[in-house]
Amino acid sequence: MSKGFRIILLIVLIVGPLVFYRTLDRKTNGEQPPLPFLNYQTQFSKPSVALIFDDLGTSLKDLKRVYSLDIPLTVSVIPEQKFSKNIAHIASRCGFSVLIHLPFQPEKSEDYQTRKYSFIHHGLSKREIEALLRRYLNSIRIAIGVNNHMGSRATKNPFLMNIVLDEIKRRGLVFVDSRTSSGSVGYEIARQKEMICGFNEGFLDSVDEPKAIEEKMELLLAKAQEKGKIIIIAHPHENTFTFLKNKIA
Repeated sequence: MSKGFRIILLIVLIVGPLVFYRTLDRKTNGEQPPLPFLNYQTQFSKPSVALIFDDLGTSLKDLKRVYSLDIPLTVSVIPEQKFSKNIAHIASRCGFSVLIHLPFQPEKSEDYQTRKYSFIHHGLSKREIEALLRRYLNSIRIAIGVNNHMGSRATKNPFLMNIVLDEIKRRGLVFVDSRTSSGSVGYEIARQKEMICGFNEGFLDSVDEPKAIEEKMELLLAKAQEKGKIIIIAHPHENTFTFLKNKIA
């Protein structure tokens, strides 16, 4: 990695949050923006990156390691896991924005049949979807929004997503489309409903290997440079923490 890139990355990961992502464009009457953005400056522009750490809920150690990074970010907590409520409240007190990582049906049924939580899926009735959704949203009331956990099949279903987004909007929550599928309609429907919303531009650690993570970060920073502001997602993996720690140390 070049020295220039290392300097840019260091600034990206340290400087505090600035403004909404351009798709998070509803006014909030002077309140803090729902997602913190990491901002860095180059000769030509000031790109910003919002980093979401997904899949929290089963380990307090994961939150401790996220906190040790000492950067502004958002955590997304899978509801009804062993430490979900604890992690959400501790994270909020630590200054992190908190999302509910809402389980949605993936494309392959074998990907969710062994999980210990219920997925929102296309086989449920409207009433069943609403009941499961209320249960999950009520379980972490401190959250400022929602993003989807998995969901490569469910988020392509307009009927299902309309039901889900109507309830999220009714509660005044943010929606971030994790874009686990290029066919997701979640973000577009949320925009039509004039919700505060955004979408994931890339998973930092989709390949859990040090070299792959480094290369992906370079691509994401280039995208941020091009677009101005982006949202990205990472996971509490050993290689991810090591990479981020090494680059901001």
